Amino acid sequence: MEYNFTQRLLIQSLAVLTVLRWIMAGLLEISPAEAQLLETIRHPAVAGIGGGNIPAWFAGAGSVFWGETALGVRFLAPLLMAAASWMLYRLARSLTGEKTAGWTVALFNLTPMANLAAVQMRPETAGVFFLIAGMVAVWRGLRRASAWDGHWPLAGLLFGAGFLCWYGAAWGIFGTMILLTGSRRWRGLLRRPGPWLMLVDFALMLWPVYDWNRRNAWSGFYEWRDALLPPDAALHFSAPFALTGQWLALLSPVIFAAMAWAVWKSVQGWRVSDGARFIAAFSVPPLVAAIGFSLCAGARASWLAPALPALCLALPWAWENHIVHLPFKNHLQWLCVLPALILTPLTLDTDLLRHAGVPLSYSRDRSRDWRGWIPACREATAIIRETAPQAPGGLFLIASDENLASILNFHLPADLPVMRPTVRHPLVQIPAGPVPESDYHFWPGYSSTSAGRSAYQDRTALYFTTSDRMEAPARLLESFQEVRPLTLFDTMQRGLPLRRIKVFVCRGYQPDFND
Repeated sequence: MEYNFTQRLLIQSLAVLTVLRWIMAGLLEISPAEAQLLETIRHPAVAGIGGGNIPAWFAGAGSVFWGETALGVRFLAPLLMAAASWMLYRLARSLTGEKTAGWTVALFNLTPMANLAAVQMRPETAGVFFLIAGMVAVWRGLRRASAWDGHWPLAGLLFGAGFLCWYGAAWGIFGTMILLTGSRRWRGLLRRPGPWLMLVDFALMLWPVYDWNRRNAWSGFYEWRDALLPPDAALHFSAPFALTGQWLALLSPVIFAAMAWAVWKSVQGWRVSDGARFIAAFSVPPLVAAIGFSLCAGARASWLAPALPALCLALPWAWENHIVHLPFKNHLQWLCVLPALILTPLTLDTDLLRHAGVPLSYSRDRSRDWRGWIPACREATAIIRETAPQAPGGLFLIASDENLASILNFHLPADLPVMRPTVRHPLVQIPAGPVPESDYHFWPGYSSTSAGRSAYQDRTALYFTTSDRMEAPARLLESFQEVRPLTLFDTMQRGLPLRRIKVFVCRGYQPDFND
């Protein structure tokens, strides 16, 4: 295969960028959500309460080569983003031409949102990869005359695989059907088997999630429903403005404003341009839905991700089709690039601002979620080793939620003197309860019994929490004969507080065998 200059430059740039992202992936602390991926892969399943588990399989594959480290969990994330960038380039070249394809990939890799997904193994990382692959298959299916073109069923499989990573990838199917039904040019394809085979393949890929929910009282469905439409939630009319503010930060203000203009131009060009139709169908529906759902569920910046590939296509397309004055276009392009070049490293490491003397608190800094866990777990290790000799019969560990449990599981040493009856039991449990809140509720826990007896009965537990409450939760008090505060400690970074962790000692676990 011969490559022109643009393609060779793109491949070289993506190779360098991938190496830099691997370095960043190894330097940044792992987040609780990523640590939970490793815990999930110890209980192999295609689906769980949070949806599909393909990201956990990716994290597990990387850890085979680099161990259970931050780089191991994230090893495939830069590769997935590089592959997604190459597919986006091929799509943009076919859709808008060689001249704009390079700009499309540049914008995609400049945005802070894409770079966060490229150095961390997030559900969106794999989801966007499969979403772009599905978009490529759809575009090729649109351009072929065969009634049985194989790109349509392939698109269904790719969108379905994306759905098993992240629910947002389902917008690929919605966008495709909106494109077909709303376009006179392509509406006739609905009389052919291709699009319907796409829907069948997508439904087949949804089966693991459906089957898991059917067998587990629809726990995942209710979690997803309550996340979008919380029960008894009031309308938050300020949420769309908060959501817009988050998108400004994740795209950079100039790129966000330029993309909004480009999307509007694509909507205006729906009747006259194939490119405009394609861009509008894959960008407008997820953006409108995100703004609508934010009124009930609040602002969630990740809701921008399903539209990001189409947004990156929209801006170069609009530059070439709606800006005639060349100097103005060049100035606008550089105005988009330069702020993003500055904002992206600051998003990945906000300590760069603190090094420059900016008095920035961690309270509103999202990177706080993955900072300071190593010293916190070191302190927790010392507390556990000190308490274990005073716990006759054995000591086990409980954390207040799955995020804290996962990060403790990741960092605590394996030789701690704590109970773990089988390798399938997490090192750190979460409180037993009647309502499933995470995948932990479906794995062996301290509430599980064998031959009518729990292995943890009459044992002592340490309960870790980051909650501001000064007392243990009621369900913990009901399960133990004695619960009392043991200690608390603060995690600091650069002299600024990150979080406070409280520790309770719980003696005499008494399981309720009637549950």
